[in-house]
Amino acid sequence: MNRILLSMGLIFILIVSASAQEGTKWIGGTINISSNTTNDRTTSRTTIMPEFGYNLDNKWAIGGRLGFSTLKDEEVGGTNKTTTTSIIPFARYNFGNLGSFQIFGQGELPLNFYGGEFSNGTSKDNSNSFGLSVRPGLSYSFNNNWGFNMLMPSVFAFTSDSNDSSSFKLGINDSYSVQSYLLDTAIGFVYKF
Repeated sequence: MNRILLSMGLIFILIVSASAQEGTKWIGGTINISSNTTNDRTTSRTTIMPEFGYNLDNKWAIGGRLGFSTLKDEEVGGTNKTTTTSIIPFARYNFGNLGSFQIFGQGELPLNFYGGEFSNGTSKDNSNSFGLSVRPGLSYSFNNNWGFNMLMPSVFAFTSDSNDSSSFKLGINDSYSVQSYLLDTAIGFVYKF
């Protein structure tokens, strides 16, 4: 609970300090719908991830993403459903511009809240996790108002959950093939104002 309050306080401080600065704001996000069938098992996921951000200057930006995700695992015996709500504040550093392209690194503090139900209709125990991750990214501007962001999977990640377990990942190729790394990249449109 203390982690959640600390994270909410950090989000509030970031929003207040952003509103005191001049810069460019943006809104956008991603929608991900996937399904995979193997033998008699179908796994489908739907994720909606709106994003907002504020450029503090030409190098630094802060913002946040809100995520809503549903994972359905359908087998012959029934369907297990897992829901996730995510609050992800971030800070972004722009490494350089190549015309309309920008290369950036993004540090995130993801908060995830899990729930759902088993195939027999009973509810899953609620749990949560808190983490720290660093992700590379690329943005492209079509004009002054429209563009898109590509956010690659994390190159560093630490996660601690309410079940007193934690995980640590370091490296670009942590059990990723080039194809799966590119497929796990989030691409979304942004509107700047």
